[in-house]
Amino acid sequence: MKKTLLSAAMIAGLGIIAVPSSHAATATGQTTFKVILQPVVVLDYYSEIDLTINSAALQGLAGTSAGQAAKAISATAGGAALTTDAAIAPGAIDLTKVPLTISNAWAVRSIATSTGTTSVTIGLGSAAGSTATLTGTTDTTSTIGLSAPSTSFATLTGGTGFATPVKGDVKMDLDLSTAKSADTYAGATIYITATST
Repeated sequence: MKKTLLSAAMIAGLGIIAVPSSHAATATGQTTFKVILQPVVVLDYYSEIDLTINSAALQGLAGTSAGQAAKAISATAGGAALTTDAAIAPGAIDLTKVPLTISNAWAVRSIATSTGTTSVTIGLGSAAGSTATLTGTTDTTSTIGLSAPSTSFATLTGGTGFATPVKGDVKMDLDLSTAKSADTYAGATIYITATST
């Protein structure tokens, strides 16, 4: 009988321990959270651009072939041969500064300070270079000069943001006056420099 009472008391004791407390403890704190972004710029560009100037484009620079008005000429006898001069005189074409624009040649994303800027500059031969020369790979006496590098991208106050890139062009002048061979011209580098402050 004592064992039964003892067991009942133990079970009753365990039952009391298992009952959860109706009192709970809670602690709440506040943490100030900030995100600090530093100026950064990401530039997308092509490692190589191969520009083909086809026959139609070259002919467009020189004008289309056209017959001149009728020409009356007289022959001169020189022994057993006749000679004459038709004196055709097409106008000269200035090919020393042919403007070239390569649209969407690069894209930039940037984060800048509120008083900072995002800018892009174009160089030839070096980051600050203004001229370069392409040389024919087969005929090395035939060249194309490059000069006046620029872009129409205007310097921005602040950044562009990272979600949508801003695309830009490369502009320069081509000197085709010393190119006389149908060839691949190589040997120049375009430098695109993006800066965010």
